[in-house]
Amino acid sequence: MSKEVLSIFVKNLIPGTVKTRLAKDLGIDVAIEIYKELVGITAEATDTLKIDKCVYYSEYIESNDQFDSAKYQKHIQEGKDLGQRMQNCFYDAFELDFDKIILIGSDTPDITDQIISQGFSELDKHDIIIGPAQDGGFYLIGMKEPHENLLNKRTYGHKEVLNELLDEIDNRNLSVFKLPTLIDIDVKDDLKKAGIEIVFEDKDDFEENIGD
Repeated sequence: MSKEVLSIFVKNLIPGTVKTRLAKDLGIDVAIEIYKELVGITAEATDTLKIDKCVYYSEYIESNDQFDSAKYQKHIQEGKDLGQRMQNCFYDAFELDFDKIILIGSDTPDITDQIISQGFSELDKHDIIIGPAQDGGFYLIGMKEPHENLLNKRTYGHKEVLNELLDEIDNRNLSVFKLPTLIDIDVKDDLKKAGIEIVFEDKDDFEENIGD
């Protein structure tokens, strides 16, 4: 039986560093509240998966958050940028003898355990699995071999991220399977597109910021 591990990238709730594009429109405090809700959705979607699970925090390990320490191993991301941190996450998992690894973010409100499970199943037939995001990036990536320098040595945060990655995968003659395209919450308009309701202590203030 294969050894599977799900890794989840999470940002620590440091004001001014979380959902910075969202914070420009809605304010730092509202952006943090939205991200907390998204992290909670991610925790709920992954909680019942009967596989090894790891949470990788951006700066320091949170001991009392939505991720139960009895169910999730907790680590700190290593690397100077996102690409390097993701690449190192895969290297670490393969060094621990896992043979199927999926990495997800924590800002995709429609992520489900079924999508993640489908990803692990598709790794039986494909080299890479990807969950495309509507903004041109990706919310999930999985591998069964440590493809060197696949994720680092490239820039992120622009609309051609996914296309550039797919080109690189094609250049390496690797097979890829695409999971359903989902929305990442990065800017104000994404909230309406996702059709999600986020509850705050001061809902009137939230609705004033979001608008009609």
